[in-house]
Amino acid sequence: MGRTLFSILLLLLLAGSHAQERSFNERAEQVLHKTYFFQPWREENHTIDGNDWSLPPWVKASAYSGISINAKKLSPDFPGRLQRTVRPSWREVEPKEGEYDFSKLREKILKLSENGKCAVKMGLGASVWETRYFKSIEDRTLVRTTPGTAPLWLQEHGVKVIEERPNRSIPFQVVNLDIYSPAYHQRYVRLVQALGETGIPQMKELDLCYLHLKSASRGEEGCGPKLDDPNRKLYEERLRAWANAFKGVEHKLCNVSPMEEDMRLALDLGMGQRNGFVEHYLLHAPNPMLAQTLDENGYLVVDESNPLIAENRASGDENEEYTRNHEARFGPLDTFPHRYRESMLRVLQMRRNFLWAEGGKWLVNPPLLHYVALELGKTVKTAPDAWCYLRESHVRNRANWKDKTPLKVKNFERWLYQRDADGARTEPAERVAVPEQMFEFHRKHLYDDTARTTNTAEGQRTIQFGVAETFLAGGPHRVAVKVTYLDRGNAEWTLDYHTSPDALAPRPVTCADTGKAKTVTFILTDAFFPGEGYAGLDLQIQARQGDAVIRFLRIVKLECPSL
Repeated sequence: MGRTLFSILLLLLLAGSHAQERSFNERAEQVLHKTYFFQPWREENHTIDGNDWSLPPWVKASAYSGISINAKKLSPDFPGRLQRTVRPSWREVEPKEGEYDFSKLREKILKLSENGKCAVKMGLGASVWETRYFKSIEDRTLVRTTPGTAPLWLQEHGVKVIEERPNRSIPFQVVNLDIYSPAYHQRYVRLVQALGETGIPQMKELDLCYLHLKSASRGEEGCGPKLDDPNRKLYEERLRAWANAFKGVEHKLCNVSPMEEDMRLALDLGMGQRNGFVEHYLLHAPNPMLAQTLDENGYLVVDESNPLIAENRASGDENEEYTRNHEARFGPLDTFPHRYRESMLRVLQMRRNFLWAEGGKWLVNPPLLHYVALELGKTVKTAPDAWCYLRESHVRNRANWKDKTPLKVKNFERWLYQRDADGARTEPAERVAVPEQMFEFHRKHLYDDTARTTNTAEGQRTIQFGVAETFLAGGPHRVAVKVTYLDRGNAEWTLDYHTSPDALAPRPVTCADTGKAKTVTFILTDAFFPGEGYAGLDLQIQARQGDAVIRFLRIVKLECPSL
């Protein structure tokens, strides 16, 4: 009877799940995509509806980059360097204590690399005893259990088992071992030393390696203990053991903690870093350890001297949670396109080089995915373009969650900067609500402003832009300038650019009043960039009639940089 009742419950659970999946798929048909496509490059003056993510044909993916996505969702036209993952576990490589076998790991890395065609990421799982899946968060009926990554023989050494907090969006519970138990820790360090002796870390086919800890998630993520915690010493020993194992290629290592004290040690040891939550795209605004600071006016500034960027270390994020199961965690389906755009652009604003893209069967924005795949890992010297996204949000103080004062965060910038000045003071525009699940947002400011506008009534007619001198300086240069704007109010404005250090030339735009976002492209063969610093004047938008409402400005080099 018990078995029959369990079978009935399981069938009801499956029926309900299938109905929810059908409902999600029907809604997804309206806003998501099943077919991969991208925007072709047009080297001529023109205007299109929406954003323009096209790049010249000469642009290729960076050698040290990778994007993790199911290749079946793509086409042969996908330009990115695909990233593949090998997930060995301690349970597999040391089935008996003291007997290591890394041969299968080496073989798998070589196979997945395809002679360097694909990026390879590894992570040595080691903390999980088992993972339990329930009928629901309210009903803890056990549906199934999956095996873990920690060796079974550790049970003989009395290592404590820890039942983590159950996940609320997908009802499961991770059961970990106490990774700071002396019996566990000593043997784990020996495992890492044994891996280092194989030479696998130095394999050219291996691009990056996650340094796992333990957590309530299925990724063995987490942060190190606080500085005054007795276990802090053991955490630091773990990181040093990994740095020794990867001697000479420490840049491949990805610390998985964003905490300042953990990041400082990882950077000192030559490591990179990986976050797993860029869906919350303002969570690390600011975070100086990730090269993200706010200036006195709220502009989000990148510290390019940070070794993550300056030394092109492994730097990654994950932007995959756009499925039915993630609506409860991140917000409803109709918020996916906006949040995906903000997250993908934040990845590039942070100068990341590795990314896990959407993990479901749908594609949220194929042209933007195409663009990001080509931009990952680019430096100011190798990038084909520079851009400024004129946005504004208000976040909570991540250094002190009890502080109720909102922090203003202005613009995502990638070597192209906008700064207000007399006569060029802008105002936020085009508000988009964000769901309550976006916990990093200030509770009274659950929205993004996704454009900035002039204010001609107050004499503020221009929006000024400065280009990083390391990207373009002097001239003349052949470039395309793409301006995404809101078509409203029958406004008239010009893009003004320098044809010499002292002369500006206008390119006019006349709006209708459709309310649509549009992107105009101007091909410039004689552009000069005389400005210096963030506030240097290289380009400007000047309102002639009504107000210019500008979302995005992008400068694209028309010729491949010679390095």
